[in-house]
Amino acid sequence: MAESKVGWNDGVLVVSLLYMCIDIQYEWDGFATCQRPIHKWLLLSYGLVVMSRLVHVAGALMSQNDSEFMLNLRQKSAAVRFLLSMMWLVILPAFTIWSMVGTAWVWEVMSHTPQCLPGGAHFWFLIVWQALSYLWIFVHCGLGIVAWYLERRLRRTEGDLRQLEDQDLLSRWGQVSRLQNYTSVTGLRESEDGLKASEIASLPGLFVVDCAMEDCPICLTELCEGENARKLSVCGHTFHRSCIDLWLYRRADCPLCKTEVKACEHTSLRRRAVEESSWNV
Repeated sequence: MAESKVGWNDGVLVVSLLYMCIDIQYEWDGFATCQRPIHKWLLLSYGLVVMSRLVHVAGALMSQNDSEFMLNLRQKSAAVRFLLSMMWLVILPAFTIWSMVGTAWVWEVMSHTPQCLPGGAHFWFLIVWQALSYLWIFVHCGLGIVAWYLERRLRRTEGDLRQLEDQDLLSRWGQVSRLQNYTSVTGLRESEDGLKASEIASLPGLFVVDCAMEDCPICLTELCEGENARKLSVCGHTFHRSCIDLWLYRRADCPLCKTEVKACEHTSLRRRAVEESSWNV
């Protein structure tokens, strides 16, 4: 997969920008009468584009995943984290500001010294380059928003897991609230139908085992005396509390019979009990 990071597109980009740099150098003196140094602006713009592509290719190669480099803000490698910071904190802001400066300069040149540009097609080229530059900025800003959303979602999931992560869960499953990257959330929750930590904590059926019981269907170990357990009221199946709580966070059903577990079930059960007691009276 890593071998496909550098391809024909990169070769075309490098050759095209190299040709344009040589063309600017060849006609350098012709830009001298321009209101603004458009040629210098173009050269720096080309350099930032090449730098961004080099950083992206290097980061993708080192992270072994092209799609994760820009979106995963929790890279393991310090070198990849440095490249990611270069992309988001240096190259993207610099290119955005420099493109806005270029827009103002092009307008000034068109208004005051339009005859300074060598060749008749340069104005059209400047306009096209500006359009491509803002398209590049728009795409990368979109990637930045997606990366921010994924990181925010990841932190929210870690916060939920920390609410479930008591000593019982830590001793059985370890620290589950420390996730590696945004893909861990997808693997943890099969859908948005899983219960929230607060909803799981409010479920009925929590008790302390007073004598040895049959194996927990999730971890396949015996429910021993003194351990925390939970009996699902919708079906009557019993599990280690730490096992079933993590399962319900992942998906809201019984792992044995697939009966749906609803967060409001304890409310309906309580209401039913009150009604039955009133009938008995």
